[in-house]
Amino acid sequence: MITQIKTINEIKPLFREYLDYMSRFFKITHYDSWCEGALKNLHLYLTTEGRHIFILKKSDAVIGFALVNKHLRFNTDGFSVAEFYIQKKYERKGYGRRLAEHVFEEFKGEWEVAVTKKNKPALVFWGQVVPSYTKGEFLKKQKASFSGYGFVFDLATGPAGFKRSL
Repeated sequence: MITQIKTINEIKPLFREYLDYMSRFFKITHYDSWCEGALKNLHLYLTTEGRHIFILKKSDAVIGFALVNKHLRFNTDGFSVAEFYIQKKYERKGYGRRLAEHVFEEFKGEWEVAVTKKNKPALVFWGQVVPSYTKGEFLKKQKASFSGYGFVFDLATGPAGFKRSL
């Protein structure tokens, strides 16, 4: 079951697990203050317009989440998958794809998913999900200010009819 939530209480424990996972991809000198900053940013999802939290539950346990906002690296307008996580024991079972597709269907318009080059599992995941969902209508972009790739696509008319304004 996938739902949008308005509090962060349900994902706080899973978010800490996510931070532990993500710390493998970045050089972090002060881990505790890095986590504090990430949790502070998570609180913005309660007070800032245009931020959304989606959770994925299995048997009443939260097994994944997606944070959507409008902090864009490659587009000038639209939506961004800001953070995305599925617990390791549920990976490669279709849960992540289902959550991603659900989130895309919630908001029509331009989308981007930015992934650091170091996060090879995420590059593989998004490199499969985005082309499949968009029927190949996407761009994979790079820019000097970000050490990674952006999967950029437009859902203004739905997944079957993309406008190529990118």
